[in-house]
Amino acid sequence: MSSDTKCLGHRSDGEPCRSPVVGESGYCFAHDPERTEEAQRARRRGGYGSSAIQRTRNLAPASLRDVYTALEAAMGEVHDGRLAPARASAMAALARAMMQVITAGEVEERVRSLEATLIGFVPGNIGATPGQHRM
Repeated sequence: MSSDTKCLGHRSDGEPCRSPVVGESGYCFAHDPERTEEAQRARRRGGYGSSAIQRTRNLAPASLRDVYTALEAAMGEVHDGRLAPARASAMAALARAMMQVITAGEVEERVRSLEATLIGFVPGNIGATPGQHRM
């Protein structure tokens, strides 16, 4: 088939697909019935390595990156019908609880650090360094 031949498939809105045909099937990569699994894998991977997504992943504390990855995989499994939505919701609830525990620990650590910094501070000594008194 020539490269200007359009796919025999239809888009989700019912309109004819405008993508060029790949191979002899008469379909583009996304609509080729013999490449269904390959196309689904490609859709799931789509954007996975993009810098914006990678930066978002890196915002999560290191201890939660595996949880993020598991939730991301669960989302794909729910979409594909391989994981019950109720199980994914339970996973998300547990992840939220984990995040709250970690956040509380981080806040406690910050408060202790601030308290340690202010131990030598005497009110009225504005401009003095902790432990130093103005005359």
